[in-house]
Amino acid sequence: MSIVNQVRYMSNCHSDIHNLAGKILLSTPSISNEYLTKSMIYVCSHDKNGAVGIVVNKLIPNMSIKDILEKLNVSAEGIENIDTHFGGSEEIDRCFILHSDDYMSPESTEISSNIALTINSDIVRAMTSTGGPSKKILCMGCYLWDPEQLENEVASSYWIPIEADEALIFGDPKADKWSKALLKIGFQTNLFLDTHGNA
Repeated sequence: MSIVNQVRYMSNCHSDIHNLAGKILLSTPSISNEYLTKSMIYVCSHDKNGAVGIVVNKLIPNMSIKDILEKLNVSAEGIENIDTHFGGSEEIDRCFILHSDDYMSPESTEISSNIALTINSDIVRAMTSTGGPSKKILCMGCYLWDPEQLENEVASSYWIPIEADEALIFGDPKADKWSKALLKIGFQTNLFLDTHGNA
């Protein structure tokens, strides 16, 4: 099977492309949006009304939780300096935190059996409290899809849906998570890029 056909097959063999919540989407070179190049998106919700996802593999240079706390006029003294990710081009001024479900507040939403999402000001307590989650990733912004848009993009081989991998989501923020995810599902990254052009 050619790489092109393999991408198309992988993109369409998911058991239910109408319910991708809790899955990871790996971008393919079919996507022309430069912000989505080599993106790994965690899908937080997906139903007939559309979908919401957060990019989990793109750091925002020179921004940390301390910078965010200062903007909120919250003391950053003694706070762990956590990297900040570009979560997407929508709601760009809003903080999203994906985290392990060993921390849950009334404002947290459980997405899968092990991963939850906190969005509002409670994120500050989640990130700074000694009783906060053991695993966490802070993102600014998200991606939104209209009804049926994500399904059409998957069918058009823009995305390869895979099972969520907590080691990748919460792993080294400076690692090439996208390439690691491709290798896990059997793609040789160099062949993938050579066949489709630079991603």
